[in-house]
Amino acid sequence: MERLKAVFCFDENLIAPVQAAAASLVDSCVRDSLSCEIHCVCTKEAGSVETQLLQAVSARDAQSTLVMHCIENPYESSYEVRGISTGTYLRLALPELLPETDRILYMDADILVRGSLRQLWETPMEGMALAAVKGAVNLSDKWEWNSRREYWHLLEGERGNYINAGVTLLHLEEIRRRGLKNTWDALARQKLYYQDQDILNITCKGAIHYLPLKYNRLAYMPEEEYHRFVEEGLCTQEEYRQAMESPVIVHYAGDKPWKRYDTNLGSLWWEYVSSQPDLAGLFDEEKARRYHGPSLASRAVRKVRRIFGGGE
Repeated sequence: MERLKAVFCFDENLIAPVQAAAASLVDSCVRDSLSCEIHCVCTKEAGSVETQLLQAVSARDAQSTLVMHCIENPYESSYEVRGISTGTYLRLALPELLPETDRILYMDADILVRGSLRQLWETPMEGMALAAVKGAVNLSDKWEWNSRREYWHLLEGERGNYINAGVTLLHLEEIRRRGLKNTWDALARQKLYYQDQDILNITCKGAIHYLPLKYNRLAYMPEEEYHRFVEEGLCTQEEYRQAMESPVIVHYAGDKPWKRYDTNLGSLWWEYVSSQPDLAGLFDEEKARRYHGPSLASRAVRKVRRIFGGGE
């Protein structure tokens, strides 16, 4: 059976969500006659989730495996912003941490896999450092707003090419060949608003394969805002339709469904989790239903930030 290699990078804040993400990954692969080799790169504090993760993986597919890498976070002093901890930088350690691995599918812990990943996994990557989906930052107003950032000159001329790094097929062999790790570590010491996502976009310019939107449907973006991708030439009408009607991976950047039940597309996440006996008890559905998010004033501020700041 063909084997898909995937990795989740997380700290102790995400030990419950990563179990749901990993379970949905294995379930999807089993339906597609794929087995998984899942690597979890986490802080030592998060390593306590190993037993639960192993049970979740093995219960779904005896041929799939789990490998834990519990490490001291070399990026613990890196810039934190928008409530995102330095655990997000852990993916930058992958080229050295997995020296024998050619390619690996990185996914944030706040995702839900709903469809086939075979075509994504088999993406031709010759000469490419990574493959990913274009992000909301490319939209004209958001790009203009971000252009005011001091470091944005490093992305000059890249509007339309900026990726959201929540789902990223990393060509580790090419990344090592290009010697990007040292540059990554240097940039990780700077204050970049989109953190390691900015780092990948800055250093991999011209070596990115762009994936259809369906492989990273951002839940916080409503359909009408997504349609601007079509209007501004960032995707085709068919790519837009597929992402809206049958997203393969839903990415809950922004509000998390396990915290707020009425999150956009959150019903998909709860439907899956509630159907899995080993996952349902991890999350407090009643509490999530009671919580309706921040105050109206706070929501207005967040909406402005998303519109002009580009989201995650």
